Amino acid sequence: MAVDTRKALILRALTDPAFRTQLQESPAEALGVDSLSDVHRTEVRMILGAVRGIDMHIGAMADEILCGTGGGGGCGIAMA
Repeated sequence: MAVDTRKALILRALTDPAFRTQLQESPAEALGVDSLSDVHRTEVRMILGAVRGIDMHIGAMADEILCGTGGGGGCGIAMA
């Protein structure tokens, strides 16, 4: 899968909850293919891993901003 395609899928999974769910539950359908090859499965795992990582970073930053902790600890508001 081309890097641009992977980036587009990551962005879509971050901004479109229905697509993210489809990618998790029916990846072949989400990618528009009849069946997943090993390469497709690896790509889906990479995409979903990137999305989880980005979500974690955004949640941590939001926690710092909302709670004014300046790093470390946090109050847990954004992570709920």
